[in-house]
Amino acid sequence: MFFQQAFKGANDWWRYIAVTIIVFIGYQIGTIPLLLALWRSVDQNSDLSNDDIQSFMTEPDFSKFGINTNLGLTLMLLLFVAALVVFYFVFKPIHGREFRTLSTTSSRLNWGKIFFAFNVWLGLSLFLEGISYLISPEAYTFNLQLNTFLPLLALAIFILPLQTSFEELFFRGYLMQGFGVMRLKHLIAFILSAVIVVIAYGLMAAGLRTSLMQVAQASPLMNQGTVVILQNLIFLIIFVVLLSLLSRFLPISSERTIHNYKLLPLIITSVLFGLVHSANPEVEKFGFGTMQIYYISAGLLLGIMTVMDDGLELALGTHAATNFTGAVFVGYDGAAINTDSLFKSHALDPQLMTYGFLVLASIFLIILKYKYDWGSFSKLIAPIIKPDEDLVLQKFISDPTEDRT
Repeated sequence: MFFQQAFKGANDWWRYIAVTIIVFIGYQIGTIPLLLALWRSVDQNSDLSNDDIQSFMTEPDFSKFGINTNLGLTLMLLLFVAALVVFYFVFKPIHGREFRTLSTTSSRLNWGKIFFAFNVWLGLSLFLEGISYLISPEAYTFNLQLNTFLPLLALAIFILPLQTSFEELFFRGYLMQGFGVMRLKHLIAFILSAVIVVIAYGLMAAGLRTSLMQVAQASPLMNQGTVVILQNLIFLIIFVVLLSLLSRFLPISSERTIHNYKLLPLIITSVLFGLVHSANPEVEKFGFGTMQIYYISAGLLLGIMTVMDDGLELALGTHAATNFTGAVFVGYDGAAINTDSLFKSHALDPQLMTYGFLVLASIFLIILKYKYDWGSFSKLIAPIIKPDEDLVLQKFISDPTEDRT
């Protein structure tokens, strides 16, 4: 069972915070080549300034810096490659279990499932784009340039899947399993702590930043970047203290064997998946609410197939197909992934995109349900039960050849 994999290792709450912080640092390290390239362009072009770099973070446009789209895509993907590498090397020492337990209950990945999900979701996505093209052909521009398309295709095949794999391993693997093995009491404490900190951040962040900036002016060791890090560190400490106190004193009890319910980590990780994508340029262009519905729905689709299939393979293939479609076949103005794709869409309707996605997701889940004999979707609300170690030991004594992986 997918959630039972997490019980094999150490699951103290501080381990998850530590890994998340280290992975975030790895992600920041991955931004160094991107920032160096941007700074180099600013030094060589007097029409550019550091303000252009700041605006790039919300609306990435490599052409403004004289950087071709394929190099720009590579620089963007390096952020996720660095995070994935760091994640891979810190996970086992901190949690005491194999990295593959984040993705499968077997001894190895099922590549057949990955490719099946990739091909079917790619076909469904292109079918929907085809219908959109037939309805409004004037909204599309054919954009084939072999000198940029062929390198783009290579990047999309060999490097882009590392980005989608990192997101799946972290959200649908690491965080979903982590929330799944939390006692219900602790999970409620986590949610309450997060809500309180978010509200406090909204009310206090500006004033705290102003106070820290005043301190920074009097200290040569502090600058704006240090102030932001210190501010976030303060709110992180507040979150940890609240989590500790609420976990200890909340008057909630749960059964000894039932840790949680699968629906809760599914919903929480889907919402977090949406919030993390709030920095994407699509949010500013099309609106926070509209795009959050789409992102959270995508997170739910990927989470549902992970829970139902007891593994991450289908989600890995589906997410890879989504980004492959946007990078290679049909891009649109203002997208987070801006490439020289075969077609460019200039009149994207985000609401229609969301409705189309929900229809395709429903069809896709039905296909997977019958292809892999999932059974009832009531599995999504089933309890997460910690394996009985005494029972496992007795089964091993009676049949030591049985595969426990």
